[in-house]
Amino acid sequence: MPFKDPDPTDPNMLVGVMLSADAEATRDMAYVFAEEFARLGYTREQLLWLFKNPFYGGAHGAYRSLGENETLSIIDECLSAWGQARFSILDFRLGRSTAKTQIPAVILSKVEAAPILK
Repeated sequence: MPFKDPDPTDPNMLVGVMLSADAEATRDMAYVFAEEFARLGYTREQLLWLFKNPFYGGAHGAYRSLGENETLSIIDECLSAWGQARFSILDFRLGRSTAKTQIPAVILSKVEAAPILK
């Protein structure tokens, strides 16, 4: 069999299908997109831009089906639930006064190789 010719008996061949979806499924899909990106820290304007951008096919399709007002209400609802979460990553090195028992073993193994601050 040539390298690029598809084999109809290949069980690993990718096959795409269209699934019919009603308005409720489209609304649920819009909630999933809004919630996911709200959890990542997107603002209202960034979320609306994402829905308006054709690059994000699923979100843009939901925006076109639901309209801007419905999409904004979904965005606002998701931001009220998830938009307040903020994450910060702390990076530190062990000092001489830091007791090794105060630091979890996972973190301790990663920072032990770092030079000790004076």
